[in-house]
Amino acid sequence: MKRKLLLSIAFAISTFVYAQPPSGYYNTAANKECANLKTALYSIISGSHNPQSYNALWGQFTLTDTIKKPGFSNYVIMDMYSFNASGTANYYYTPTNDQCGSYNAEGSCYNREHSFPKSWFNDESPAEADYLHIYPTDGWVNNKRSNYRFGEVASPTYTSSNGSKLGSSATAGISGTVFEPIDEFKGDFARAYLYMVTRYQNRITTWDGYNTDGALTLANNTFPSVEINYLKLMLKWHNQDPVNERERKRNNGAYSFQNNRNPYIDSPQYVTKVWNSNCSGLAALPVSIVYFSGKLNEGNIFLTWETENEINFNSFDVERSFNGENFHQIGTIKATGTKKYYFTDNANNIRGRRVYYRLKQIDNDGSYTYSDVFTIHIPLNNKYSIYPNPATNYVIIEKNSNDRSTTQQVQITDLAGRVLLNNKYENNQHQILVPIHQLPQGTYIVRITSNNETFIHRIIKGL
Repeated sequence: MKRKLLLSIAFAISTFVYAQPPSGYYNTAANKECANLKTALYSIISGSHNPQSYNALWGQFTLTDTIKKPGFSNYVIMDMYSFNASGTANYYYTPTNDQCGSYNAEGSCYNREHSFPKSWFNDESPAEADYLHIYPTDGWVNNKRSNYRFGEVASPTYTSSNGSKLGSSATAGISGTVFEPIDEFKGDFARAYLYMVTRYQNRITTWDGYNTDGALTLANNTFPSVEINYLKLMLKWHNQDPVNERERKRNNGAYSFQNNRNPYIDSPQYVTKVWNSNCSGLAALPVSIVYFSGKLNEGNIFLTWETENEINFNSFDVERSFNGENFHQIGTIKATGTKKYYFTDNANNIRGRRVYYRLKQIDNDGSYTYSDVFTIHIPLNNKYSIYPNPATNYVIIEKNSNDRSTTQQVQITDLAGRVLLNNKYENNQHQILVPIHQLPQGTYIVRITSNNETFIHRIIKGL
């Protein structure tokens, strides 16, 4: 893959200061709330929208989707699937030079990702080329994400080099496979999603049902336009990852490019003014339990939840079921007023089964309500330990006591997806010794395939 330095003049324009919203741009939205505000914003951003071609997105990416490469003066593409918020990324893309094309691994090229999948809106124009929801992202990871909706992952089946994950949903009320970006970009994607259901609210009733994930996510109406559990998640991400200067720059660039804006970036308070409990049909939005999820990590299920208020509130009973109907209590958490709670359930004795969890919310007077149900399938042989890590000459793969398989396919790749080792081990030993002395110093991905299941670990090769 090409890695040419940019000529400074080529991207000097990326520092150009674009105009902020023109005076009076949002005047007709003043003093409105709920559906009336959403419709006012729709009129503003659709009326001023000057659609551009899908091909023109490549050029716009070079203007407002670039950042300086750490430690260098040249600009690189701001790829949300490789960007490392806490350090140097594993690869960088040169604008224009590294456009997809074909790709066969992560790190090959960047393309134009519809964060709001095209199949959800029937590939319609102008949504098909609407810059405000289309981002330059790694082609390979984009392909992995496919048409799955964004969400939080309970048990990943794929993890990109920066920690973005694909896997089963960790959020009660949101089922199926989801794709989870890193925390740095969750608010960005949530605001892009809310922009789409506002900008195209006149078309949503014709989209709903076209695609399975789209049908599960969109509401068949102009308001609220979003399925309630998914709306809760988008509001959570919006609040947890506030608007930053990178988003403002991109929003200003959108106005220069296609003459409209994302109002939820310009005025983040519009989000809660449009969707709140005072709105018709949304009385249940800020319920006592606003978020309930779980994730599988090694041999435990870690359940987390948040509350909106705890007035006259006593405790939570954590309940578990294996059929989604007959629940029994496995623990009690007393109310503390912290609004954030955690519970751990040992998964080793319930492997190979689908498990359902719910919360029984008990008030001081003994009355109670139930949360949405969170469900997860716990793989039969999920745990492989790898040590030492970091390692120098070899790593040991240790099987847990539940693994009765006799064959393991062990593959080691670099972070760009290139296969460096691919061996089959046919034995019934508790430990497998894998030599890595031939590998250069760095970080690698180990994939262990056994009984048609793949388990992924990250290792560091030291000196």
